[in-house]
Amino acid sequence: MAAVSVIVHGCSMSQAEAEMIMGLLREAGFSLVSPEQAEITIILTCGVKGHAEHACLKAGSELAKKGKKVIMAGCLPAICPEKVEATGCAAMVDPNAISGIVDVVKRVEAGERKTRFLSERKNVHLGLPRVRLRPVINIVPISEGCRGACSYCCVRIARGELYSYPPERILEEVAMGLREGCKEVWLTSQDSGAYNHDGVRLPQLLRRIVELEGDFMVRVGMMNPNHAAEILDELVEVYENPKVYKFIHLPVQSGNNEILKAMNRQYTCETFLEIVDELRSNYPSLTLSTDVIAGFPGESDEQFYDTVSLLKEVEPDIVNVSMFTPRPHTLAARMPNKIPGWEIKRRSRILSQVSNELSLKRNMKWVGWKGDVIITEKARKGGVVARNYAYKHIIIRESVELGERIRVKLEEARIGYLFGSICV
Repeated sequence: MAAVSVIVHGCSMSQAEAEMIMGLLREAGFSLVSPEQAEITIILTCGVKGHAEHACLKAGSELAKKGKKVIMAGCLPAICPEKVEATGCAAMVDPNAISGIVDVVKRVEAGERKTRFLSERKNVHLGLPRVRLRPVINIVPISEGCRGACSYCCVRIARGELYSYPPERILEEVAMGLREGCKEVWLTSQDSGAYNHDGVRLPQLLRRIVELEGDFMVRVGMMNPNHAAEILDELVEVYENPKVYKFIHLPVQSGNNEILKAMNRQYTCETFLEIVDELRSNYPSLTLSTDVIAGFPGESDEQFYDTVSLLKEVEPDIVNVSMFTPRPHTLAARMPNKIPGWEIKRRSRILSQVSNELSLKRNMKWVGWKGDVIITEKARKGGVVARNYAYKHIIIRESVELGERIRVKLEEARIGYLFGSICV
C-alpha cells in the first residue's frame, strides 16, 4: 500500500480532521510518513485568509509538479474548487467527505485523477480512530458551521449552517481521549457559543464534561460575542469548575460599531466590553484572546484608531491581527472604498505593536507566580510547553514527561509566553 503524508493548515477543527484522516488510513493499513517519503500527500487546506489560501495552493502545486499524487482536503475544495483543481491535484475532498478518505486514497493510488468528493450532507465527525498530533491533547469538535453571516467570511461556504453534535457523542469522544491518556480537551467549532443541540447549550455541555472522572483540563474554543452574551450568566457559573481553563477567545474584530455593522457581526463594542467585564470581575486572572481586522473596506483612520483605543482599554493577553483580504463569494469582496494595501499594512503594524506591548504587560504580572501546570506538548526550541489554570503558555527548559502535573515558578515574561522552572 502507498506511503501517505498529511500536511495540516488552519484551525483546530482542521487539526482534528487531520488526526481522523491519519487514524482511518493507519487502520486501513497505509503507512504514514513525511512528505519527502510519501507517494501520496493529503493537504488539509484553510481558506479563512488570502495568504492561507495562497500557501495551501502553492504547496499542492509544487508537490504535483514534482510528480507527487496530491489530495486537497479541508475548506478550499468547497470554497474555490476551480483553483484547487488548477494545482494539478489528483483529488479534492471537502470537510463533509473525510470519512471516505480511505476510498479516495485507494482510487488515487490506482491512478484516478481529478476526482471530486464534495458533499452537502452533514456528518458527525466523532468516534473515528485518531493519530494525535499532540499525544495528550484531545481536540473534540462539538459542532460545525455557524449561525452568522459575516460579510468578510467565506468559511460558512465550506462549513455551512450550524450543525451541533449530540452531547452523548461528544462525551464519548472526550472519554475515549481520557482512556488514551489525554490530559487536555479542546472543544472546537466555528463558534462554540452558538452550540445548541435540542436546547443543550455550551454551559450545560461543559457541566457534563467536567463531571467525567479523570485529571484533565478543558479549553473552550472561540465564541462570538453575540452568542456569548446569550449564555453569559451560566458560562460564568460553569467556569468556576477547576477543570475549566480560565481562558476565552472572544473576537471583537473592530472597535467601531459602524464597522461592526458593515461586517454584519451582530453585536456592538459595548456588548464585547460587558462580557469581558463580567468574566474578569469573577476571574481576574482570565486570559483573554481576541481578533481584529486591519483595513476593512470603508474603515476611516478615526474608525481604525477606535480599535487601537479599545485594545488599550481592554488589554487582551492575545490579539490575532489580520489584514483584510477579499475572500471568494463574500459581500465584503464587492464593497467599494477598499483601503490601499500599503495602508492596510501600516494599520496592521500599529495593531501588532500595540498587541505585543499588551501581551508583555499582561505576562509581566505573572512573573513570580508559583503553582500547578500540566505539560501539554514539546516546545519547538527544546524543553516542554505547560499550561496553568489560566491557560498561560509556559516554556519549561527541564525534561518532563507529557501529561505530567508539576509545580513551577514563573521567572521571565516574553511576548506571548513565559519561562518557568520546576519548584517545590
